[in-house]
Amino acid sequence: MNTNRRTPVKANARPKNAPRLGHGPGAGVAVAEKAVNFGPSLMRLLGFMKPERSRFAVVVLMGIASVAGTVVGPKILGKATDVIFTGIIGKNLPAGMTQQQVIDMLRASGQDQLADLLSGMTVVPGQGIDFSTLGHWLMLALGLYLVAAALGFLQNYLLNRAVQRTAFRMRDEMRAKMDRLPLSYFDSQPRGELLSRMTNDMDNVQQTLQQTLGQLLNSVLTVLGVTVMMLSVSALLTGITVLIVPLAAVVSMFIGKKAQRQFVAMWDATGELNGQVEEAYTGHSLVKVFGRQREVEATFGQTNDRLFNSAFRAQFISGIIMPVNFFIGNLNYVAIAVVGGLRVASGQMPLGSVQAFIQYSRMFTQPITQIASMANLLQSGVASAERIFEVLDADEMSPEQSGSLPAGISGHVAFRDVDFSYSPDHPLIQGLNMEALPGQTVAIV
Repeated sequence: MNTNRRTPVKANARPKNAPRLGHGPGAGVAVAEKAVNFGPSLMRLLGFMKPERSRFAVVVLMGIASVAGTVVGPKILGKATDVIFTGIIGKNLPAGMTQQQVIDMLRASGQDQLADLLSGMTVVPGQGIDFSTLGHWLMLALGLYLVAAALGFLQNYLLNRAVQRTAFRMRDEMRAKMDRLPLSYFDSQPRGELLSRMTNDMDNVQQTLQQTLGQLLNSVLTVLGVTVMMLSVSALLTGITVLIVPLAAVVSMFIGKKAQRQFVAMWDATGELNGQVEEAYTGHSLVKVFGRQREVEATFGQTNDRLFNSAFRAQFISGIIMPVNFFIGNLNYVAIAVVGGLRVASGQMPLGSVQAFIQYSRMFTQPITQIASMANLLQSGVASAERIFEVLDADEMSPEQSGSLPAGISGHVAFRDVDFSYSPDHPLIQGLNMEALPGQTVAIV
């Protein structure tokens, strides 16, 4: 009876000189920054959400109702302001006269500016603030805001549920795909790269869906709703507000491009640092044996410094966008206040409408800024989705053929100067010479 012997043959063994760090399985592992095929990849990502389409329909309806209540609120508060202002003015006018008689009296006395102001208002001379009407408008505004807040809460709840269920299905499909992939795929892919796709990229996709879907929906609905309400108040002031948008967009895009380069450098440094840490950890004994602790520490320090500098510049430059947009928004506020004040003084517009329009101008610029800030986030999320799709689209193992092996195999195998690799740039075995005799059990490790 033959006795099995194990003759291990090492392939792709580490050379005798000291190890090089920074090129291990985790090297270069980072979240993708920009999608290659943005449109098709985005549509495929949204395809994972088809089972949640009923929930998304409810989310859209709730978003429309919530935004409608929010955008109507400023106009109602403007009505309340008009009640207070006209009450204060009317109380100081002589009682027993009509509004037109008071206006004529003021014009006769040379007070044309005050007469123009009164002509744009509905005043009852001698009557103060109508608290009943004021309470009606305030309670209506409060009710609208409460309903909008409740609908917004339910919208976020349903959206988060839908996103989490979508992420669960993607993770489950990734796990099932791993079971169907051949060993050649795992030998040709660094461990850190696969882990990054399963963890970093999957988390990035989930965060992107969670942060962009709700905000993007509400931002678009808010811009549309606010535009309609602004036009109902004043077409002139609406034109002034819209003119500010291209300026803010150009500034945001200019600064965003500067920041994006720094973010790319930051992620590159992060990936290199991850690779160095992973290889230093797995090869800790080799580092100690060859006495390379100081070299490893120096390499790590250089990469860490580069990560610090790129991260600082990226965060600093991107942080400029919001203050600049606030400054542009303040210019818009000044323009609306000046033009609106002149129209109130000339009797062409009530004071409450100017107040409402100032609120609308704030509500108009904020979602546009949010949409611009979500562009890079959406690009990053779709890029991560592309990396996940690459795994899902990989060739699977061929099904095993049924049937027994032929009988009478001698089992004598010999290799002479054999090279083996799954891809030309990643050799696994070089110059292998081996002979396996009948009855031997040979392992290549």
